[in-house]
Amino acid sequence: MSTEVYQSPLPSRHAVRSLISDLVGREVELNDSDAVAKKSTNVVAVYVDDRTSMNAVMVCDLACAARLGGALGLLPPPGVEDAIDEGDMYPLLRDNCYEVLNVLAAVFNVPGAPHVRLYEMYGPGDSLPPDVAGLAYAVGGRMDVVLSIAGYGDGHLSVVVK
Repeated sequence: MSTEVYQSPLPSRHAVRSLISDLVGREVELNDSDAVAKKSTNVVAVYVDDRTSMNAVMVCDLACAARLGGALGLLPPPGVEDAIDEGDMYPLLRDNCYEVLNVLAAVFNVPGAPHVRLYEMYGPGDSLPPDVAGLAYAVGGRMDVVLSIAGYGDGHLSVVVK
C-alpha cells in the first residue's frame, strides 16, 4: 500500500472558463489579476478529498459571487448590482453561487489526483476557520483572475491548491 499523498493540481484557466461558461450559458473571460483582497464580504469555497482533508479553496469577491449566482439564475443584472451595492447577497444569489462552486469541483478531479468535492461555502460575513483563511490567502499554488461574465460584469476569483 502506497503512503504517497496526491494533491489536487491547479486547474487550467481553460477548464475554469469553459465550465462556468457552459453553466451560465454566457461568454466568460478570465484575465490576470491580483489575489482577491481579504474582505468580510468574500465568498470562500472549501474543497476536500474523501478523507475530508482540505485540498483547495476558491475565493470570490462579492461582485464575482453575486454575478455567478445571478448569471446561473438568469436574474436581472440590475438586481445583482443592487446586491453588490448593498454589500450582501440575497438568498437566491447565495444558493446559485453555491451551485456554481459545487460544480467547479470538477476542475480539480483529473486523473492521478484525489477526488474532491465542495465541503463548505463561507461568506459574506461568515468568519473563516484559521486553516481555511491560511490557505485562501497563501502565496503560491494559485490562479488569480478577473472573471467577466457577458451581460453581468466583472469580479475577482482566486483558486488556491494546498
